Amino acid sequence: MKSTALRPLKKSALALMLATALLPLHAQETTEPVTPAASEPVAAVAAAAPLAVAVNVGHVGDLADYGKVVVVPTAYVKFLVDGSVFVAKQSSGLLSMGGGSSNSVKAKAKYKVAGLDKALAQEIAKRAYDDFVAGLRAAGYTVLTYDDIKTRDYVASASRASPDGDWGLPTEKVVGSRDTYVVATPSDEMAFKIGFTGPFAEFISMGKPRFNDATLVIPVYTITAPQSASETSSGFNRISAEVSVMPNMNLSNAQALWMGKPRVRMGGGNFPGVVTKGPVYNLTEKAGELVKASDTTPTAANALSKTLSMLAGGGSISSSSADYVLTIDRDVYSAAALRGISSFNAEVSKAAAAQ
Repeated sequence: MKSTALRPLKKSALALMLATALLPLHAQETTEPVTPAASEPVAAVAAAAPLAVAVNVGHVGDLADYGKVVVVPTAYVKFLVDGSVFVAKQSSGLLSMGGGSSNSVKAKAKYKVAGLDKALAQEIAKRAYDDFVAGLRAAGYTVLTYDDIKTRDYVASASRASPDGDWGLPTEKVVGSRDTYVVATPSDEMAFKIGFTGPFAEFISMGKPRFNDATLVIPVYTITAPQSASETSSGFNRISAEVSVMPNMNLSNAQALWMGKPRVRMGGGNFPGVVTKGPVYNLTEKAGELVKASDTTPTAANALSKTLSMLAGGGSISSSSADYVLTIDRDVYSAAALRGISSFNAEVSKAAAAQ
């Protein structure tokens, strides 16, 4: 371990220190407050290498449909708040056919997030929105924000999403998983209801955008922390099933789709907009403190299954389960989320500037 020797003070520096110490107390009281430095974890996130965000870009020309005037009525940031992961493995049927027994192993983990609240979620969404708008303006676009269009009839009368009683924000269940996300927008007024046509639902009439003076653009980001994984394996006379929960954060998905003037497009290709090709991993490796809150393994049931298997010669079922809680570090969590969001926004700005 390296050691650093203290350098002797120069006379001028020593004189300055003595002079400062002799200043009257009232002079020290009028000194401007000093902004505290960021904590080490937050500073580490801020100093991390820039994120590489791979994206698909489609139909950038639509952004110029109205003389490079675009409207961004809101932004959605989705945060994982609870969920579970489950995996099971059964021994090969060949073992049963040979006179053996078919065994099963199961593993499950539940997880939830503590420390995230409506105020923090909306603060992150507001900063994401402001950064997105600023990026488009820097790319040469005139951007209409919510404040510019909120008095239009079809905006004022648009349906807003109903908040969940526990969170004060709308929630969303992810199809094909057991995860629940809260959906934050910069303000309650900007929480437009998401429908079958996605975030554009409240701004489409008869299949056409309601805006006829600007290209409609809405960004959506999905932040996932903690992470979960499952794994199964098998070998000679052995099977296993394992799950794990980790405190790192990913940008699972981000997209900024747009709708310009009505047009018909034939064939495939990318949607009009910018979409991540896959998750952006490890915005931070530790979004907070992850603890196993309880071991919920059904020990008695496992023992009974094993006993019955021995007595009757049938297969046994072995299960393991646990509950986890991620208590976020609010500053690190916010910095990491915005690191991923701003990296994606930069890709949108780059694509828009190329038009």
